[in-house]
Amino acid sequence: MQDNLKNPYKSLQLIAQKELTGCLSISIPEDNSISWQLYIGGSRLYFATVNGYHPKRFGLLWQQIMPERTMPKISSDKSEYENLYEWQVENQISLTEFRKILLHFSREALIQAISHTNAYVKFESNTCIKPVLIAAPLTDIIKPVANHVRFWQKMHTHVASPCSRIHLDSSKIGDFSNFWKSSNNASIGKVPVQNIDLSVWLEILEQKVSIYEICQRLKIEPHLLLSFLHPLIENKTLEILPSAINLESETNLELNQPSNKPLIACIDDSHTVQRQVKMVLESSGFQVLGITDPTSCLTSLIRQKPALILMDITMPKIDGYELCNMLRQSRHMRNVPIIMFTGREGIIDRVRAQLVGANDYITKPVNTNKLISKVQQLIQTSQKSTNQQEQESLRAL
Repeated sequence: MQDNLKNPYKSLQLIAQKELTGCLSISIPEDNSISWQLYIGGSRLYFATVNGYHPKRFGLLWQQIMPERTMPKISSDKSEYENLYEWQVENQISLTEFRKILLHFSREALIQAISHTNAYVKFESNTCIKPVLIAAPLTDIIKPVANHVRFWQKMHTHVASPCSRIHLDSSKIGDFSNFWKSSNNASIGKVPVQNIDLSVWLEILEQKVSIYEICQRLKIEPHLLLSFLHPLIENKTLEILPSAINLESETNLELNQPSNKPLIACIDDSHTVQRQVKMVLESSGFQVLGITDPTSCLTSLIRQKPALILMDITMPKIDGYELCNMLRQSRHMRNVPIIMFTGREGIIDRVRAQLVGANDYITKPVNTNKLISKVQQLIQTSQKSTNQQEQESLRAL
């Protein structure tokens, strides 16, 4: 499947009809800092998750499904599934109980993913989580949550996802106070509005925190919170912000300042991956050059002189192995660090990547912290090597 704007639910139906196995990645034009991954086996769901490190989402879902248990310590270096599985093994949780947790996390991600009707989708075959502990029929999961999906479809006019942040500007406090007073006899689910003091609302809404975090603090469901706040969102009393903002980049743009940040080239035909890499690396102090056509990238790379190259293995016309080998034969590119992306974890792929000259290897979906760490480490190593070569050249004169 090509990576362009499609209906994720229809894409999911097509995968089920063709009995395909792999990972369906879904991202949205409204907020390029978030995406969802659905691991599918035929017409069954193995796991669904949100890409990246989202502790507030994890905390809210844990609060909903396991309020009596202490939340696991989640590591940003591991995927959500890895964190959950390690917790299950360490605490010897029964498979029956653990499967309920996996289904709860998967159901929430699935609702968000398929509630968008216009999204970027990409399917990577033979990509799967390990071990597979649930194989739930898609129809059995989707049917009970159909109302939730429809609710979010309506809400997406204003809110991209529960990762979006809600902000109350100080100039609108009076409007919010009047709304709160007029709603004092109402309830948010089972929670009476009067149980949440006005000062609590103001403190939370002024902090620009995510919907997940607000719900975790108030112990309410996201759809119930948004149902209550919807009038204020519609009339712009409350501002909806994307899940992440690169303030430093915005400041440089406003001041029209040239950037001296290291340039990272990302060669990948997937717009989903391009947006994710751009968001992650730019927020960490890098510039990103996105290249979707690998057949015509050499001239751009030589002209732009990137500090590091990220490259997908599976691309049309020319694969990553061939391209990496070509770059290593270029005197301009032979010393530039290269990290290869792939949806596979086999030792053969790692060996092939090393043989053609790649410096490192990252499996998809990309773990953001691993990506940042590897990029920083390789650039530092490359700079040290360059400095040593320059010093040796000077001593030889």
